[in-house]
Amino acid sequence: MNKKGFTLFLTAILMITTMAAIASASGWQQFRTDEANAGRTADSAPITAPNNWSQHTANHSGGLAGAYGIDTVPIVVGDYVYVLASNNTGAYLFKYYKNGTTVSSGTWPAAVGSSGFQLSTPAYGNNTIFVLNSQSGYLYAINAASGAGRWNVDVCGSNGCPITYYNDSTDGEKGRLFFGDLSNSYFSYYDNGTQDWAYSGAGSNYWAGCAVIGDYIVFGNDSRYVTSLNWTNNGAYVDSLYVGSGRIRSSVAWNVSAADSNYGHVFFTNRSGNHLSKIGFNKSTGGSYEGHFNSSDWDSYDIRYSTSTPVVYKGRVYVGGGNFSTGNYALLCLNESDLTHIWDFTPNGAVQSSPAISTWYDNGTNNEVYIYFTTNHADGRLYCLKDYAGNTAAREQWHYQPPADKLNYTLQGAAISGGYVFFGNDWGYLFGLSNWTRYDFNTARARESPKKAWAFKYQVGNSPGAGDPSEEFNATEYANIRFDDTVYASNQTTTDGYYAAHRFNFSIDDNEESWITKINVTWNGKGYRDAQGGSDDGATLYIRNFTSAAYELLQNSGNTYAEVTLTGEKTSSISSYINAGNVTILVKQNSPHGLAGVSHIETDYVKLVVTP
Repeated sequence: MNKKGFTLFLTAILMITTMAAIASASGWQQFRTDEANAGRTADSAPITAPNNWSQHTANHSGGLAGAYGIDTVPIVVGDYVYVLASNNTGAYLFKYYKNGTTVSSGTWPAAVGSSGFQLSTPAYGNNTIFVLNSQSGYLYAINAASGAGRWNVDVCGSNGCPITYYNDSTDGEKGRLFFGDLSNSYFSYYDNGTQDWAYSGAGSNYWAGCAVIGDYIVFGNDSRYVTSLNWTNNGAYVDSLYVGSGRIRSSVAWNVSAADSNYGHVFFTNRSGNHLSKIGFNKSTGGSYEGHFNSSDWDSYDIRYSTSTPVVYKGRVYVGGGNFSTGNYALLCLNESDLTHIWDFTPNGAVQSSPAISTWYDNGTNNEVYIYFTTNHADGRLYCLKDYAGNTAAREQWHYQPPADKLNYTLQGAAISGGYVFFGNDWGYLFGLSNWTRYDFNTARARESPKKAWAFKYQVGNSPGAGDPSEEFNATEYANIRFDDTVYASNQTTTDGYYAAHRFNFSIDDNEESWITKINVTWNGKGYRDAQGGSDDGATLYIRNFTSAAYELLQNSGNTYAEVTLTGEKTSSISSYINAGNVTILVKQNSPHGLAGVSHIETDYVKLVVTP
C-alpha cells in the first residue's frame, strides 16, 4: 500500500481481514486459508520463473492516483479467484477464472459500499463471499456464483481487523464471522447476517485477526494484549496476557502440539518490543486452565518492526519484517522450538505481508517447502524462496516484478491454489502466476534430437490401441502443424469401417512429471466425410488412460465440416494419463469409411499444456 496516501486516511480505514473456511485442495478461501490462520497449503505453486497474467480492477484516479486499488489477499474458490478493490466512487468485488479470463455471467463486479482503502480480505463460506467495508463498517454477503447481493448489515464503525469465518458443523448452527473494530469491541455474526454476540473491552483490533482454537477465539490488539474469549458462551472473557510495548498488528496463528492435540502455541508479531512471540495455549485440557495462556511457556525474538502473521511448518517459523518507511527489510526463518534464528533474506522492500507456503513439494522425495511473499515498496514484488530440513541459508528461486506501467505498492501478500499464486497492488492490478509447459510441434523438443513429440496418421478402427494409428508424419506434415495458421496435415481413409485419425505423443520432462496437477489438450482442425456439409462430419478428441487401457473423450465437435477447436483437461488421477513419461492424444473423424464416402481428418495445430 502507498503509505503516503495511507497516513492521510489512517483513522478511516480497516485492515486485512482474515477469511474463513478451511483451505481445500484447490482453494484459498480466506486471508490465511483457515480459521487457525495456518497460511499453508498442500497445493502446488510456481517454483521457477513463472508465466503470468494480469487484470485491472479499480484504483483511485485523482490526487491519489495509484492508491486504493487492491490491498487485500485474493481468495480462491474452485475455478475462480475473487478480489476486493476500490476506486474514487466505491468498493467492488471482482471475479475471474483462475487463468485470468473474465467471468461473463452474473453481475460482476459486485458493488460493496463506499470507496477508500479496503483492507478486509473477503471470506468464503456457505456459497457466499463475505465482504466487510473498511470505511462504512457494513458487512455484505455476495452470492459466489452470480454476484447478486444476499444481504448487507451495519455491523460496526471503522474496523481494522480481519474477519475469520468458521463453520462448526457439530453445533447444528450456521457459520460464524468473527471480527473486531477500531474502538473496543469484538463481534460474532452468523453467516445470515444476525449478530450472535458482541464483546466490549477488546481494545483496538487493527490488523489483528483472531484464530479459532476449539471453543475459543484468540486475538491481539493495539493495547499490547492477547485475549481469549469463549465463542460458544456468548463471547465470555476467559484470559488475557500483556505481551510488551509494541502494538499487535498481525493476526494470531495457531499451531497444535505434535505431542498433545489439546495443547499448542499461538504465534504473532508486534511493532516493537518482542516483535515475534510464541505462547502456550490450553485448547481443551479441562479444568480451570482450559482456554488460558501458559505464560511459563513463552518465547520471543526481536525480529524488527513487524505486522506479518507468522506461518509454522515442520519445526520452522517464517515471518516478515520491516516497515515501508523505516527499512530493515527481511523474510526470516526461525526454529519453532525456541525462535532462534536460522536464516534471513533481504528483499527490495518491507515484508509487511504474511508469507504463504506450499508444501506440495514436501513429498518424501524432494522434501522442499516454497515460501511466497510480497514487498510493500513502490516497486512491489512477489518473491519465492525455497527451504528444507537442515537448510541454513536463504535460497531465492525467483521474483516477479510487474512491468513499469503496472508497478506499485503491494501490502497484503499472496494466495496459492492449484499451481497458481495470486496477488494484487495499489494500481488495482490482479496478477496470476503459474508454471506451465506447452508441448507442441513448434518447440525445439519436437524438431531436434532427441525428439520429444511425435505425430502419426492414417486410420483407426472402432477400438484403437495406444499405438494406433502408427504411420509417422512426414517432414511436410510436421511443418504444417507447427502453427495455428489454416495450413493442414491432411489424411483420408482407404478401408471400409475405418475412421481417419491422427495420434500425437508428447514426452513430458522428467523434472516436471511428478508435480503435474493438470493436463490440458487443444486441437484445431477439420473432420468430415467426403462431400462437406452432410450429416456425418466433425471430429472427436481423446486422451489415453493407461490405467484403463482405453481412450477417454475430451470433446466432440458435433456435426460440422468447419474448422473447430476442441479442448479438454484432466485434473485428477494424473498418473493414469502418463505412461513411461508420455501423454497420448487421439483425434478421429466422426464417421467411418463406407458407401457414404471417405473419412477425412485435417490437423492445423495441436498442443498439450501441463501445470504443476
